[in-house]
This record gives sequence, C-alpha cells and structure tokens, in this order.
Amino acid sequence: MKTAEKANRATYTIAEAARRTGYDAETLRYYEREGLLRGIGRKSTRRVYTEENLMAIGLVTCLKKTGMPLKAIKEYVSLTARGDKTIAKRLELMRRHSKEVARQLEEVTRFKDRIDFKVWYYETAMREGSAAIADMASALSRYRRETGREVSF
Repeated sequence: MKTAEKANRATYTIAEAARRTGYDAETLRYYEREGLLRGIGRKSTRRVYTEENLMAIGLVTCLKKTGMPLKAIKEYVSLTARGDKTIAKRLELMRRHSKEVARQLEEVTRFKDRIDFKVWYYETAMREGSAAIADMASALSRYRRETGREVSF
C-alpha cells in the first residue's frame, strides 16, 4: 500500500482530531452540528475523523479566520456536498472571499506601516531626544528619507 493511500485511511478519535486542529472536542462537535463539517464517520457511537476531515477543518479555520461569516461557510459546505453541479457557485464564493481578503490585507498593511512609523519615531526620539523631531511633517519626511518607505495617515 502506498504512503498516500495509508494517509487517506488513517483515522483519529475526536481527542486526536482536537489536538491536531487546535480546537477542543466541543468545538468540533459544534461545527458538525452547525453543518460546517460533513462526513464525520462513526465507530459505534464515537466519531472517527479522517485526514480529509482534518483538511476540511483546516479550510473552515482558514475561512473563519479571514472573516468569512459562518453562514457563508455553511453555504460553501452545503454546495460542496451537492457535488460538481455547484462548482461554478463555489468558485464565485471563493473569488468574492479572495477579493475581500485582499482588501483586508491592504488595510492591515497600511496599519502596519503606521505602526512601523511610530516604532521608528519613538526609537529616534529615545536615541536623539524627543526634541529631535519638531513636528509630524518633519518626522514623516525624515522617515521617508531614512527608510525609503511611505506611510499615510
């Protein structure tokens, strides 16, 4: 049996799945109840997770942490369960989310630029004394000269 085939057949208890995903068992049960996870097997009454289930949990985590609402994640999972006829809808949902994540990334980058400027400003003030930079306009100009970076407020 090939390694990939063995990995696909590996199974995990809910405790193992929780450890591997960083969620607690109750969160995994909640995700399943809410329709965010499908296809969790059972051995008697115990849940059995596969690598595919763990990858699905990873995708839910990714979507959630990038701001996709749970309702949209449920919609995606539901579309996936309905098969190939929903590929176009899933693609559109992912394209929209990708654009939103790109917008968020641009915003966070602008915020980080501002924070980096303030770090530079306070390091300079500590090194040279607070009077070394008379006003914000001079500070911004000097920052641009010294770092080659732009920052806007």
